[in-house]
Amino acid sequence: MDAGRERDVESTLPLVRRAGPVDARAMAEVRVRGWQAAYSGILPDDFLAGLTVAAGEAAWRAWLEDAEGGLPAWVAERAGKVAGFVSSGPPRDDDVPLPAAEVYALYVLPQLWRHGLGRALLETATEFWRARGAETTVLWVFRDNAPARAFYEAQGWQPDGGRQELELAGASAIEVRYRLRIRA
Repeated sequence: MDAGRERDVESTLPLVRRAGPVDARAMAEVRVRGWQAAYSGILPDDFLAGLTVAAGEAAWRAWLEDAEGGLPAWVAERAGKVAGFVSSGPPRDDDVPLPAAEVYALYVLPQLWRHGLGRALLETATEFWRARGAETTVLWVFRDNAPARAFYEAQGWQPDGGRQELELAGASAIEVRYRLRIRA
């Protein structure tokens, strides 16, 4: 491959870095746009239309400013702007044996889906927890979100039988839990 072509390929790789409080607004924007695109037809349209960046920004800022017990989050940048993020921490479910971790959120701007950002973010979180001794990671995904489920399965994640029902905006949505063994 010639040097010019190699540089073009490298420039398409996302920069993944640890998130900080300065990223709170961008993370909230990614989440709102991601929810509106991914959950159309799963969650009520009026609920999705009413999502605000301001509420999410405050929550992410508090998360990222908590220096003592802050849980890791990373952002992926494209052209110097936050285009996706992942957050993770200890598993919230009692039936997930320790040592383990959970991916709490993974969102990418809809126009950049299928460009490698989600995979890079997911691998970053998984490697972080593997290096800290986790043997398993889990995450929850809406049962009816077929594209996300296909994405996770392509990365080696499998449904583990966990299921929960969420009530959002007067509507019910089922989530299923996925699991990935990260240590033999």
